[in-house]
This record gives sequence, structure tokens and C-alpha cells, in this order.
Amino acid sequence: MSNLLEVRDLKKYYHLGKGVGKEQANVVRAVDGINFAVKKCETLGLVGESGCGKSTAARVILRLLTATAGEILYEGQNIELLSHQQLLPYRRKMQIIFQDQAGSLNPQLTIGSALGEPLRIHRLVIGKKELKAKVEHLLELVGLCSEHMCRYPHELSGGQRQRIALARALALNPQLIVCDEPVSALDVSIQAQIINLLQDLQHKCGLTYIFIAHDLRVVNHISDRIAVMYLGKIVELAGKKALYSGAKHPYTQMLLSSIPRLAPAGQRQRTIFSGELPNPLHPPAGCHFHIRCPHAFVRCTIEEPLMQMIDSDHNVACHLLDK
Repeated sequence: MSNLLEVRDLKKYYHLGKGVGKEQANVVRAVDGINFAVKKCETLGLVGESGCGKSTAARVILRLLTATAGEILYEGQNIELLSHQQLLPYRRKMQIIFQDQAGSLNPQLTIGSALGEPLRIHRLVIGKKELKAKVEHLLELVGLCSEHMCRYPHELSGGQRQRIALARALALNPQLIVCDEPVSALDVSIQAQIINLLQDLQHKCGLTYIFIAHDLRVVNHISDRIAVMYLGKIVELAGKKALYSGAKHPYTQMLLSSIPRLAPAGQRQRTIFSGELPNPLHPPAGCHFHIRCPHAFVRCTIEEPLMQMIDSDHNVACHLLDK
């Protein structure tokens, strides 16, 4: 199966200006040279702690933010080089669903107007009758009915608003949808409904997802492959079965051990994180994770590990592989 999206050495740096008494500007390397590909009709999970660069990477990929360096290949075309006008056809192919359902919807627009707006802007419908029929179809796709057209966002529940956000993303018949923590603000029962809906729509519409989350249980349920990010870098990338059964990077192992499980107290095995996420302005030398890693040795403190392939679809950046 061919790649729909490929990211090569993608970087996004924020220059914060010079600190007091400092000669050089402070730089936050929010995304620091990541590489991955997403095949058509698959779901790539992107996980990591808050502040690791997941959402920034997503926004750079969609050209909502400008990359500092790197390539973003969509169906072989480097869209990072395209002008605003040249990018317009790709805007229809790539959509995003945000975590904050209420904040992503205009409170002054009815649901019908919010769903109809992208259709009008891109001139995909002719006349009010066709517009209404298309909006009703979108509502039906996400499990809502035509009665919701006249309502405002504040009149809906969080789960219903997220369904509306999904319907709006589907309005332009996209190929790729970036789901930026789409269920983290919802109740557990509603989370399951939205995840099942995303999977049903993927099969029905041939969608490709980049699914961003910090809950590894949710990611395991929906993803085909998973990329683990830490402080702007991808430290492990593998199929979900390989990752959950044989994670190699200590950070991934710690994330997996933090998943709540029903087991007698004496049988629980959990790896406790030591320390806090480092200051992104001053990341540790060598492997960024070494100050929290229980297995770190001298090489980890001075040399940054390179991504190594340990299986056909399992890549890890860790010096422990060479010991």
C-alpha cells in the first residue's frame, strides 16, 4: 500500500529572543527532526506526555504552522514548498478535529450554518436545497439528525459537539484527518462511541488518520502503528502489536506500565518515572531521556541515539540496543 503522507526530518523551532545577560537567543525545539510515513487508509497513533510536540507536529504537517526545516510529502508532492494559492487544493484533502469541541465551533452560528460554511466556501453545492441536503447527510453520517441543524453549539453535549466537528471535517471529502486528542475531554462511555464512529467512517469513506493522544488504551484500540514522542523527537515507531508486546525504548516501557490494569496488588508491575519533563529551552545533552531513564549509562549523556530498525516495522532510538 502506498504512502499518503511522508514526513522527512521535520523541525519546528520557536525563537524566544535573548534572555537576560545572554548572547544567544533562547530556542524551543518543539519538533526536532521527526520522520514517519502514513499509508492510505491506516491510522498512525502519535503519543507522548503533554509538551512533547505532538500537536505542534500536526499543525506543521497541515501547514497551519510554518516548518523551520524538513519536507512534508503528500502523495509525493512536497507541500511545504507550495504557496498559499497552490496549497488550496490540499486544504480540502487534509482536515483536523480539535480537542476543544466548544472552542472549535463558532457560538454565533447554528450547526447547519457551521456545516454549510465549508461547502459554500469551496463551492461544492449549488442552491439552498442542495446545501440543506448535504448538511443533513453529514449529520446522518455522524449519528445525528436534521433537528440539530437549528441548534447552537452551547445547546449540545460534548459528545454531540465532537460529532459536529467530525461532520465538518468530512464536509470536504478529505483523505486525511488529524485527530488532535479528540476524546480526552469526554466521558469514558462517550469516548468509546466516538472511537467506534471514527473506525466506522474510516472503513466507509476510506479515511486515513493521524490520531494524537496521551491515553495509550485509546491509541491501542484505534491505531495500526504508533509513534512515541519525547521532547520533540520520535523515540520509537512500530506496529501496535509489536509496541505493546515488545516495546524497546525505556520511555515507551514506562508509558505502557502506567496503563491501569485489573490485577492483584502483588502481581502489578509498574515502572515509576523519576524526575520531571526537562525544560525544552535547555534539553539534556545526548539522549534527552537519560536523566529519567533507569538504564542510562555514560554514552547516553553525551551522544544522541539514532533511529535503528530492529524489525521490518519497528524502529527505536536507544543506545541500549548496542549493549
